Amino acid sequence: MRLWNMLIILTVLAFLFYLFLPVFKPFIIGAFFAITVQKPARFIQKKSCLSENMSIFSALVLAAFLFIAAALVFGFTAARAASHIAYVIPGYTQIILSNIEQIIHTVSDALSEQQKESVVGFIEAMSHSAVNMAGQYAEIGLRSSTNLILGIPGAASEIIVVLLSAFFIARDGNRMIRLIPALYQERLLLAITYFISAVQSFMTAQIILFTITFACASLGFFLLRYPHAAEVAFLAAAADLIPLLGSGLLFIPWMAVSLLTGQYMAAILLCILYAALVLMRQLLEPKLVSGAVGLHPLAILFTAFAGLTFWGAAGMITGPFLLLACQSIYRSGLLRLLFIKR
Repeated sequence: MRLWNMLIILTVLAFLFYLFLPVFKPFIIGAFFAITVQKPARFIQKKSCLSENMSIFSALVLAAFLFIAAALVFGFTAARAASHIAYVIPGYTQIILSNIEQIIHTVSDALSEQQKESVVGFIEAMSHSAVNMAGQYAEIGLRSSTNLILGIPGAASEIIVVLLSAFFIARDGNRMIRLIPALYQERLLLAITYFISAVQSFMTAQIILFTITFACASLGFFLLRYPHAAEVAFLAAAADLIPLLGSGLLFIPWMAVSLLTGQYMAAILLCILYAALVLMRQLLEPKLVSGAVGLHPLAILFTAFAGLTFWGAAGMITGPFLLLACQSIYRSGLLRLLFIKR
């Protein structure tokens, strides 16, 4: 009976958590930052004469600075790549249209009049569909840009809430834990310790994978004599961190454009480089991630897909961290303690 009661309670709590996630989200992110900066804050306090509050504040400022610096580096690299793509796309468009027109003429010479009419009708229908799709994507892009601009005040207020909650949780976290019944305090602290260790190991594994992918992609692009080799390799390594999509987000459209523009050798070489990067990640990821946090890559893939389904693009990142939190709670024995009949 106790088991069923606890299952019902956990189900209700999970439903309420999902329902009120937009409200809890800044505080959850703040708690994550608070847990992350605890060790740096203690180190700063130990090595300097700063108070506890100033040490926590300094650690938060340092973490925010590193995060903003990484975002700026990625944004600058992506902006330069986008500028280069926007510069070369018009030339590629003419080549693609010319190649498609040549293929159509070659195929139409071998067709009967009735078949030609069918092909022409199909091409016209595809052209209308392409124009409509382009208009829809342009409208979606304009709407997204408008929503992004309108969402800046809300995002700024959310960032302020995240920083304030991180500061108060880092400062008063131990007092908050003391409000919990003594029976569960030790297990909860153990779960937090496990979670910090798992996140550090997971991030270390991802940084190693990013570095290896960046080095191999840079070498490949350099040997293929592509311009901006380091920048494109950085984008490929960053895309490789995205669950489900990976570096295919960059390579597959690139290979398609190379084929449509008649650069068959370039498409083949890109395919070989992409296959090498995928194979390398598939060989290294199980050893690094599974060895570091004890999770199979399939479990991480599942949680990333579940996060994408429920919470959109941000869920692909938060999903694996929620899995790490659940694993830490299970390893700490907190759930077993809740289910033990006393």
